[in-house]
Amino acid sequence: APSSINFSTGITGTSINECPPSDLTEEDLDSLRVELSKTEDEIQTLRQVLLAKEKYAADIRRQLGMSPLSNIKQNLSKGWQEVQTSAPYLTASATLEDISHSTVYVRTRESLSQAGQVTSSALSTMGVVITRRLAEMRHSSTFKSFEDMVGNVKVSLSQQQTHNAHNFLIVL
Repeated sequence: APSSINFSTGITGTSINECPPSDLTEEDLDSLRVELSKTEDEIQTLRQVLLAKEKYAADIRRQLGMSPLSNIKQNLSKGWQEVQTSAPYLTASATLEDISHSTVYVRTRESLSQAGQVTSSALSTMGVVITRRLAEMRHSSTFKSFEDMVGNVKVSLSQQQTHNAHNFLIVL
């Protein structure tokens, strides 16, 4: 197993993740425990300093009128600029530019455009035919009979509402 060296104490071990070797004295183990305690205290202090610095930076941003949303927008904008200047993006962009000028692409685009025009024309013609057919139906006896029936229902409902309103007023 590879040997690791603790630079602060000079003690040699077989691996960082393994238990201490049996050749360590109780004094060495105590020394390591003290060193670990000091290091953990330093880590805690650094976390507290970092938290204070983050709060201070947030306060400065607030005083400058910078909101978290504006920070996100700025980061996204900067990220997008970095993407646009990256080699993979420039390569892909050049490839797409080449494809858009290829004869296959141009012919496909023209074919799809023509298909869209034909479809649009067909739908327009179908709309005219349906409109004409509905106009013809409006003058048919069946439609007139239906129209009369709807009119009669409307008149009947109107009379019923008037009657109900009259009765309501009488109760008041």
